[in-house]
Amino acid sequence: MSEIITSSGIDIIRGKFKKSDAGYFYIRNGKQFYRDRVEDYQKNQSPRQKWNSAAFKYAHGQLRLLMSDPASLTQLKAEYEAANHIASNGKSYTTLRAWKFNSLLHDYKQFHPFE
Repeated sequence: MSEIITSSGIDIIRGKFKKSDAGYFYIRNGKQFYRDRVEDYQKNQSPRQKWNSAAFKYAHGQLRLLMSDPASLTQLKAEYEAANHIASNGKSYTTLRAWKFNSLLHDYKQFHPFE
């Protein structure tokens, strides 16, 4: 994580001490500085990435609800067999979970188009 260089009795630190640290040490013009940095890549997402993230969030949430209920699980198995393993996006999937997840993704994107 961090690199400590000892030269002439002075400790120079580069990087972080721990993964959970809020910031990091760096050196500029021979002087040591500390800087806080928010490492949240989702703040820098493009609108299309945010749209895809929202679709994944919806699909994961709905799939978790459907798979937790035994009655809906048996209904899903019947729908999966009736559809011949082909999802609403036109692709074939080998597992029930993948089939329903991709169907939910496709449905979300159809009802919430990216503009």
